[in-house]
Amino acid sequence: MRLSFSVLILCLMVFSPARSETLTSIPSASIDDPKSFWRAAMEEFYGPYDNRRKCWVAARAAEPLCMRPHLLSTVIEDGVPTLYAAMAGYAITPEGGHADCHACSGKLGLVILRPRGDRLALVASNDLTTDAGSWGQVPPEEAFRVVELGKNNHGWLMEFYYTGQGYTEGGVGVFGAIGDRVLDLGFISTHSDNRGTCGDGLGVCYKYSYEILNDPTVSDARFGDLIARKLESSKRGAPATVRVQFSESDLKYLTPPDLEAALGN
Repeated sequence: MRLSFSVLILCLMVFSPARSETLTSIPSASIDDPKSFWRAAMEEFYGPYDNRRKCWVAARAAEPLCMRPHLLSTVIEDGVPTLYAAMAGYAITPEGGHADCHACSGKLGLVILRPRGDRLALVASNDLTTDAGSWGQVPPEEAFRVVELGKNNHGWLMEFYYTGQGYTEGGVGVFGAIGDRVLDLGFISTHSDNRGTCGDGLGVCYKYSYEILNDPTVSDARFGDLIARKLESSKRGAPATVRVQFSESDLKYLTPPDLEAALGN
């Protein structure tokens, strides 16, 4: 069987465990001191601290950003402590605040670091300004989890919900590293309800809700299956669990048809 050049490159990106690394100025000793780590990391990736705004201010992509520490998780990969750091903030408006509208996102920075001698090396990162959330803000720290996506490979799960005209939809965004880049690996729909436009003669209320769990032990793949597990459903016979597979062609976790149907779509 012959593979096209593009498919071959894709396979190498997904399945190769090697990642290029760049030394930072962040001391390795800061692994045991979150306050020192965050101070050094925020200056490394964004710039100086602004006492007036109480955040680290950076100019990226022609727009000033106000960024703060969000979530720090330490895991073991290949026997080495590896840091998964999420930083969150917003683009500063001309008026000095942040955009405040339903469709206005916050800014999300994601980096993976591990010790190399007396300094931390940058294993992978996103563009440090990824759009996420709404009302000008990234979802709160509690909405983020670092989980094992596959063999010696972790990533972030980010819960996000949005409401419009009485309907609420939600799901989980997946972020993970391919090579030295942290990429958006898809959005899995997990929730649907009409609680703002039902009852009192307005119609029948419904609620379909699932949670996303990782299941890294079933294979040696770097991106194993995720599991959608039912929390609540107005639909009789809704499946208790649905497997969510990683699409090697799309480089994303896609919402499977069975889960779409379970959410009433």
